[in-house]
Amino acid sequence: MSISQLPLFFYNSWDSVPEEQLPSLLAEFRDNGVRHLVFTHIWLLRTIRDPEFFPRLDRYLKAAGMKLGEAHGLCGEAYDLCCCDSARRPGMISDHILAMNYAAEAGAATYTMHVGAGAFVYRGLALPRLRELALDSLEKLAPAARRAGLIIAVENAFEPPNSAAEVMALVNRMATPEVGCCFDSGHAEIMAPFPGKDPHLYREEVTQAWPEGVMECSDTLEQMYPHLVTCHLHDNDGYGDSHGLPGSGRIDWDSLIPRLCSAPRLLTLQTEVVRPPEISIAAMARKFYELFPDSRA
Repeated sequence: MSISQLPLFFYNSWDSVPEEQLPSLLAEFRDNGVRHLVFTHIWLLRTIRDPEFFPRLDRYLKAAGMKLGEAHGLCGEAYDLCCCDSARRPGMISDHILAMNYAAEAGAATYTMHVGAGAFVYRGLALPRLRELALDSLEKLAPAARRAGLIIAVENAFEPPNSAAEVMALVNRMATPEVGCCFDSGHAEIMAPFPGKDPHLYREEVTQAWPEGVMECSDTLEQMYPHLVTCHLHDNDGYGDSHGLPGSGRIDWDSLIPRLCSAPRLLTLQTEVVRPPEISIAAMARKFYELFPDSRA
């Protein structure tokens, strides 16, 4: 599929938006050319906790001429693939299955999941145990994804359990079309070496995960390339997870985009800019449509 044919879904941080403001904010996205939004983990979590929210959200979206699409799945220690709370794990699996069903009903093709790092960073669980837990979760969730018509997209991050190598080990071990991966551009940039990079400048969230020093990775995209089904697009300075607008950091978008969009399994593009007050919806939409000028499906 060419770059021009890939649908683009916009992320927004809805956790800080009161429900009564949703209609006006959705209208603002629409008025700036946006028609497709990411079904975020915030909305998914609210949906599974409050069954009446999804019909209301659907009405708001239809009134604004908007559609949901790609899903950022439930996340956090209670929902990560490597969740180590044995009492929690059955509920974690059932919550993800319910969320996947809602995502599929909304039209999503993929459901992004995190391997997770909390148990590694804060509880000292070893990587082999985390791999076992993550694989067990995927084995339980893949049949539900198949029934829903979704692909679980395992995302790379900047901690050892979420490295490109760990993600691809899980995807290759599963070896099923219901499991692929989500390339996160900002997380890959944190892990990438560059001339003059000073390890003392890494943000705390990075150094906490690598107490003996960050093991950099120059080929995250190449490792994940064969099984990329979606992506999260944002920028940073290579030292922390700022989720900035493209062009605000170090990523060479002119080089990244053609290679990313040639991935054989890639279905969709997703923004994941966490928009501060000084960045308007108009500015965000304009920047991404400059990068992907023909994605206004």
